[in-house]
Amino acid sequence: MSALNDKITADMLHAFVDGQLDDADMAIVEAYLNENPDALDDVTAWEQQNAAINALYPARDTPPSMPALPTEPANTNAPSGLSWAAIAASVMMLAVGLAGGWIARGNQTNPALIASLVQEAVQAHAVYSIDPHRPVEVAASDEETLIRWLSNRVGEPLQAPDLTTNGFTLVGGRLVSATEGPAAQFMYEDATGKRITLFAVKGATGQLASFNYNQTGDTGSFYWEDANLSYAIVGDVDREALNQLAISIYNQL
Repeated sequence: MSALNDKITADMLHAFVDGQLDDADMAIVEAYLNENPDALDDVTAWEQQNAAINALYPARDTPPSMPALPTEPANTNAPSGLSWAAIAASVMMLAVGLAGGWIARGNQTNPALIASLVQEAVQAHAVYSIDPHRPVEVAASDEETLIRWLSNRVGEPLQAPDLTTNGFTLVGGRLVSATEGPAAQFMYEDATGKRITLFAVKGATGQLASFNYNQTGDTGSFYWEDANLSYAIVGDVDREALNQLAISIYNQL
């Protein structure tokens, strides 16, 4: 089985779980799994995780149950086209605590889409951040493979920002399901064991959206977009700490 072992890659195993292989490759992977019980355990765990995620939001057309966004924007006079300097200024407003609730500005993203993506990021955080045994699929010790794999699956180049100056180190990452398609989740942990996650999914509007903050119970989140990706940083930390994390991530991406 050595030749077969050499042919099977982690990407093939994930494609097998996702049902993306043709019949010939499905048969090859099935033969491999019959001979490799450890790999079969991993594949079974991934299938169970996918089922758990799908159970969280089975009806894709059902509006998310997050609180409705305020109808009044924080800055009703914001221009419709904003430069990078304006975005940097928005980040600095966050840093000094001038922005409250959901922050809005011109070139608004669909609020229902924002709510849906944030809900998915929060739900994925709730599922995996508390897992003591398998919180990530690929550990930080293999960061190069992690970045390459998630970038390929999401369809855009990704990074795992360095948050050590904020007291958090990379644990690793995993692929999660989202309404917009495959999403990446990077997980970080501080010295006390508290975890935060960065969620990234392709499908942004092509506009540079403002930072949006939401609080769901003890869990806070900041959402923003760049030209190609939507991001959400999620964690059970206070708003100012999450604010600083969002700024650090934004400055590196």
